[in-house]
Amino acid sequence: MVCPDRPRGQVPPAPPVRRKLPNVPVLLLSGDRDISTPYVVLQKVAETAHDPQIVSVPGAAHSVQNRAADPAGRQAVHDFLLK
Repeated sequence: MVCPDRPRGQVPPAPPVRRKLPNVPVLLLSGDRDISTPYVVLQKVAETAHDPQIVSVPGAAHSVQNRAADPAGRQAVHDFLLK
């Protein structure tokens, strides 16, 4: 069913895929065993940031903050937010 009151304006164009992020601090977390978003992907995302801080947690998979045995990811978030 289509909503009759739905606006029918033109859809704006998608932004460029590789544009730079705003000039704000960026923390990128990765587990060295993450197969969903491997370190190579993290590096490509880092290229779009102005001054990224990259933290790779040894032995961690995708859920670096809440499932990794090594607290490095949680500590990195804590330190990043409090600086």
